Amino acid sequence: MSLQPQHREGPVGRQLGGLLLSLVRHDNAMLSLRAAQWHRTLSRVGVTVPFWAVHDIGMLALLAPADVLIEPRSALGGMGLHAQQTAALTTLAATLREIGECEVMEKARQWRLEDPLLAVILLKVLAPLYERFATPTERREPTALPLDAEVYAALEPELPALFRSADRSVDLAFLEYLAQSSMRLVTSFEQIDLDTLRLVGMFGAGSGANGTENMLDLLGVFESPEANDVVNFSLDLLPSVLETKRAAGSQSFSVDGYSGVQRRGTIDSLVLSELAFDPDLFVRRFVENEVFYYAREKENDQERRLHYILVDASASMRGQRATFARGLALTLIKKLTLRGEDVYFRFFDSRLYDVQRTRPGRTDDHGGISVPYLLRFKGEHGRNYAKVFGLLANELSRLERRERRTPMVYLLTHAECHVPLETIENMRRVAKLYGVFMLPSTGKLELDYLHRLHTVQVVDEQALRLKDQRAKRALDIVEDAARESLVPGAPSGGGSGSGGSGGGGSGSGTTSLMTSPRAGGSR
Repeated sequence: MSLQPQHREGPVGRQLGGLLLSLVRHDNAMLSLRAAQWHRTLSRVGVTVPFWAVHDIGMLALLAPADVLIEPRSALGGMGLHAQQTAALTTLAATLREIGECEVMEKARQWRLEDPLLAVILLKVLAPLYERFATPTERREPTALPLDAEVYAALEPELPALFRSADRSVDLAFLEYLAQSSMRLVTSFEQIDLDTLRLVGMFGAGSGANGTENMLDLLGVFESPEANDVVNFSLDLLPSVLETKRAAGSQSFSVDGYSGVQRRGTIDSLVLSELAFDPDLFVRRFVENEVFYYAREKENDQERRLHYILVDASASMRGQRATFARGLALTLIKKLTLRGEDVYFRFFDSRLYDVQRTRPGRTDDHGGISVPYLLRFKGEHGRNYAKVFGLLANELSRLERRERRTPMVYLLTHAECHVPLETIENMRRVAKLYGVFMLPSTGKLELDYLHRLHTVQVVDEQALRLKDQRAKRALDIVEDAARESLVPGAPSGGGSGSGGSGGGGSGSGTTSLMTSPRAGGSR
């Protein structure tokens, strides 16, 4: 099979022909297809790095250096490369082996990171290098490489002709520049925060890196100290949640594996045995939806409950409170999503912000929650709680009628979140209300609607400040919230709680006031 004319000419032919400079050698057309997707993603944000560079560096997140050939193609011998360019190839090959053995790439292979996240890693590493290298005249227009496995299956014998058919001065100059920048290239990978990588990998980057804006948000997570605080706190919590899931004998996220196979999925979840088919047969099976993909465990629709997580983003929630609330929200989202339940999430301050929601039935199974958005969100920092919760009460009423399920509403806020009692009563008629209140240093919680919430959790200043207490407090809340959501029955307007009010923290930071009919007193 030979290439079509549209793949031989113009920018596409130039990029494809540049693969003759590729040093990471394999014969898997599907891996080349994934590299083309990474290149497309980088092109969308204006980073027009040569395809061969994106291919070689990205492949090391999929293939260990010990399992793949890393050396120049023999056909390069007839392309008139001078000694300096040949030496650059040798230097770059050694650099690629070193990159492939660094911890980031080892973890990427172990965690089976998805293509959007791999593209962000490539963007973080290659964009600064290419920016230093390329003058405005050397930068090329974005190129949409074909996403067709047949193109890459037929490409190898065509590479010499494609290479000769275009001016390769920029490619060769970038080759030499990468060789000269080998130390910087390796260091760039060593500086990638593994905790952030792990957290985003747990949730899946697909929901947070599809569009240009979201991709840049994801890139910004790696650069944000505030986001890093939330990342570190979340990773203190998530292993307990994930261990609980493993103990139940099931797994449902990309870092830890798959539960079965299905006929729908993404390229990175393709069952590898599918690649043993003849290319023509594979394409036919793909078109007819006969290809198998790894699948993650899901629960039946009738078993799914509805959860609505609200996080206060006002100025009173800066610092430790913001870290606690967002880490708690992420952990609760993961806990509930692993159970196959529906989760709505949104920020509020002077207004309600856009809703994000999980979709356990989606084939990519990322849940639809943008982790970069949650980590980096900054609101207007004003307050208008009467207006915000008035609107929310109306939304919850419509949601309850539409879904025919009683939402469980989690309110993550501070001790000065004053909401009219009438509004709380309206919300209570259509939802169960679970409040988590972070106290100021004075340690007082005096809100007149506390007795109308089904559950109240109090987090004192000490629990926010001390790392061990903070993690324990958050995990206690997650486990309690998960148990509370299993209590059957909808709330009634007449009230089911025993009444009461919240007090200050206990010193240990573990004071909890329960007004649920299920339990009462401090925990």
